[in-house]
Formats: sequence, C-alpha cells, structure tokens
Amino acid sequence: MSDRLVRFPGASWQDIEALPRSPSWTVQRAIFHLLDEPAPTLADPFPVDDPLPGAYELHLPADDVTIWYTVTVHEGQEVISIQHVRLDT
Repeated sequence: MSDRLVRFPGASWQDIEALPRSPSWTVQRAIFHLLDEPAPTLADPFPVDDPLPGAYELHLPADDVTIWYTVTVHEGQEVISIQHVRLDT
C-alpha cells in the first residue's frame, strides 16, 4: 500500500480546532498515528450494532475525546476520513 492520506470532510477540522488546547493536540497526535496504523487495536468498528467495513470509533480516555473515521481505498491508496470529533462530557 502506498502513502496514506487524511481527509477532513465537512466541519471535522473545525471540530478539532474548537476543542480545548490539550484535547486538540491529543487528537492531532492520534491522527498522525493513524497514518502509521489506520485501525489501531484501541479503535472499535462503528457502529457497534452493525459494523460498517472500514468505519471506526476511537475513544481517547485521557482527554475524553472520541474520533469517528473511515478507512477506504481509492486508486490504490488508503484514505482516512475524519468524520467527527467530539469532547465527551
């Protein structure tokens, strides 16, 4: 597989920027990690009831943040699309 790409469709990048500084940095570091391992062992298939292939929910408990993203292949390249980021309150 060649290089992976990260996409931020819709308002997902704005969701990240709207987080307080510490959780925002945690999310950005996690996204860089997804470039190395798009489906880390901590990510759960999403939705849990009827998992979609390539759809994941990654909860980062230290900062109470959850990232929902998909991993697809387009023209031989993996594309990670950050769908939504939320601070869990």
